[in-house]
Amino acid sequence: MPGRVAVWLHAAVPAFALTPVQADRLRRALPGATVTVYDSEDAFAQGLADAEMGIGWRFRQAWIDAAPRLQWLATPAAGRDYFQLTLRPGIRMTYGTFQGPLMAETVAGMVLGESRGLLEGVRLQTTGEVWPREALAPRLRRVRGTHAVIVGFGRIGEWVGRLLKPFGVRVTGIRRNPEADIRPSWMGPEDRILPASQLDAALADADHVILVLPRSAQTDRLMDAGRLALMPPRAVLYNVGRGNTVDENALTQALRDGRLRGACLDVFSREPLPPDSPLLQTPNLYRMPHLAAVAPEYLDDYIDELAGLWRADADREE
Repeated sequence: MPGRVAVWLHAAVPAFALTPVQADRLRRALPGATVTVYDSEDAFAQGLADAEMGIGWRFRQAWIDAAPRLQWLATPAAGRDYFQLTLRPGIRMTYGTFQGPLMAETVAGMVLGESRGLLEGVRLQTTGEVWPREALAPRLRRVRGTHAVIVGFGRIGEWVGRLLKPFGVRVTGIRRNPEADIRPSWMGPEDRILPASQLDAALADADHVILVLPRSAQTDRLMDAGRLALMPPRAVLYNVGRGNTVDENALTQALRDGRLRGACLDVFSREPLPPDSPLLQTPNLYRMPHLAAVAPEYLDDYIDELAGLWRADADREE
């Protein structure tokens, strides 16, 4: 087991910054280790040089090369695309996999808020509409009985479906390699898991198209003009995965032409959005600044997950 653990979890978003209380909790979660929390990048790099384990949001290749004892790199981040590292044999890298329930709550909020007019109601009021009853009423629709196509039906995607089911939503999960005998217990006979090869057919009957995909060459502009055209006019596109998966120019045009009901985006091809982005002036598009997984308990959830990995390693060594 690692003896010395170097930690640097600093971020501008408060939920991503380790508090003193959480630092103490982390120490208790890693029994037998000497856990040192650093307050700067330089100090962390120096501490990592003598550590067996590093926990952080960011690692640089030079830091890894200068850390001969390093055995384990751990990050709360779910995305593999954040790190471009070459790890020598003997170093493991673990990522956070706990974000599903938090992100599912965000998606459920988007689906409910868009369908029931909450998002558009707030937008109208911020433009000065005091009582936008006539303008807003045509936007309201029921959620029960609608069909959600979740593209990227992994841990997070399954949580999204789980939270939507109580609202009477039919769920189709799209997986690259679906196993016919593996279905979440919450799925009913009306719900399906399909391979990626059947995505186009599923889009034609979707009310909600929810993207929960990682960044890769295979996902780049997956939702291009052609696939957006397959979605019916009643459909809304949601993206909480990575911004590369959507052709933003094509989406902008589809929304301006009224060929889609709307879009709710948490991620974008460029972050933050540049001031000249057409997405800032696109009708029926609702934006979040890449915060779908945020809550004050974010790092507490991560510490719980890391503690489980630590215990599993300790049990294997005994």
